[in-house]
Amino acid sequence: MAPPPSVGKKKNVEDEEWSHGYRPRRDAVRLITKPGEFLVRATDMYPSADIVISAMDDNRKMVNITLKSDAEGWFLGPANERKTPRKFPTIVDLVDHYRAKGLSRTLKLTQMAIRPTWMIKHENVIYEQKDQLGSGNFCTAYKGKYTLKDGKTIDVAVKISLVAQAAAGLESEEAKESRMAMLREAQIMSFYTHENITQFYGIACDHQPLLVLMEFCAGGDLLTHLLKHGKNTDEKEKMVYLYEASLGMFFLHKKQCVHRDLAARNCLISNQGVIKIADFGLSKGIDSSDNKKEDDGSSKNKNGSNAQVPVRWMAPETLLKDAQGGPAYSRASDIWAFGVMTYEVFSNGIKPWPEDPVKYVATQIRKGNMPKLPESTPSKIVGLVSEMWAMDPNKRPVMRQIAKEFNTMLKNSTSSSSGSTYGPKEMTLNKINGVSRTAFFVSGVVGGVGHRRFLLIVVLCSCSDSMFNKVETSGGGPKLRRTQGSKGGKRGSSLRESKNSVDK
Repeated sequence: MAPPPSVGKKKNVEDEEWSHGYRPRRDAVRLITKPGEFLVRATDMYPSADIVISAMDDNRKMVNITLKSDAEGWFLGPANERKTPRKFPTIVDLVDHYRAKGLSRTLKLTQMAIRPTWMIKHENVIYEQKDQLGSGNFCTAYKGKYTLKDGKTIDVAVKISLVAQAAAGLESEEAKESRMAMLREAQIMSFYTHENITQFYGIACDHQPLLVLMEFCAGGDLLTHLLKHGKNTDEKEKMVYLYEASLGMFFLHKKQCVHRDLAARNCLISNQGVIKIADFGLSKGIDSSDNKKEDDGSSKNKNGSNAQVPVRWMAPETLLKDAQGGPAYSRASDIWAFGVMTYEVFSNGIKPWPEDPVKYVATQIRKGNMPKLPESTPSKIVGLVSEMWAMDPNKRPVMRQIAKEFNTMLKNSTSSSSGSTYGPKEMTLNKINGVSRTAFFVSGVVGGVGHRRFLLIVVLCSCSDSMFNKVETSGGGPKLRRTQGSKGGKRGSSLRESKNSVDK
């Protein structure tokens, strides 16, 4: 789809702080909270996007004014102009005029809702079709380049809506949902910065196609690595994978985010060989009204949509419809999925019930008949996974406990009387083209991953335990004090859940 005809030769609407590109009405309602606030956005109408001014009038009523254009310029839609409409060469000229004069006696444009920093410009992103990295439910990913504000260029993964590219006629609901899913994922990711979460750089949404920019991870996904090198990967290295993934999930859960699609395929390997949680297309923030306990996994999210769901990784309670008609996803269901991912890691990438149909698999999960872990799995991990697969969600361990258990197991398995440690030289991660892991254990804060300094994932010294123990009680449950690498903000936007039983 071509960009909306909103850019005149004189002034470009995409340069304005009040221009928010493609954003749904519900976002405008959330952002505009007092009389006089406004923003300009594009809607999902096909074949050409409508441009809308969203504002709040003096009576605290939300008003959405659709703009029109013809050969003579831009003007307010018929519902807002009783006489011959006044026309302007660009949207910027139109908005500037009504900011000065007001739209009506009760509707003024006095304060703009500032465009978020994660909305970036298409012109700063380049990619080529030959550099495709892969594809998923909603999008195709390419390796690309992103030019930062300081002029520096970095490698990124560019995610582009699959359905939007294919749509050549009528705009389908699938196309709309695809773009909305990308926007929601971008909003969620904009809140999270952690060394075990893929770094989000921004989204270009001023016009089609929408582009989501993420950290480029040269190692690809963990599942592919396991299938290729799993047989030559020892148990210590596999525990590192799970420990690093648990740290990422621990961070998400503390931020009250339920991933809902945790699996080896959705963990990426960075250029430095660090495991990072990725693919937040199904993630959902936990509303405070649903948050009964901070860390016991009881906080549930119920809803429905038409997206695909990964049955083999789903907890029993998510396969049962409750009185409200939706699956009960929670942090506890992420814990169950982490158990399934542990099975994947120690089976070298083979998923549970690899040859069985989805319907049979769902029945086994509902009954709690989970498969035995491979014989190579350490006994302590077998015991830990059995706790993750408890039928009662409230009896499953929380992610903080899981991370601490892996930390302890790793320290015990690599320590010796001479004090030597297990080095990275033989790690199969270093067999991946473009990946160089230079530390297996370190005993402090080091640099070397991205642009941040952080406590490297597997720590041999006592400061590792303290990272998990810095908890204080304040009101509705334990609160984690902010530690190095645990920066972040608000919880992410809600995503609708899935109804279809489609396996991956």
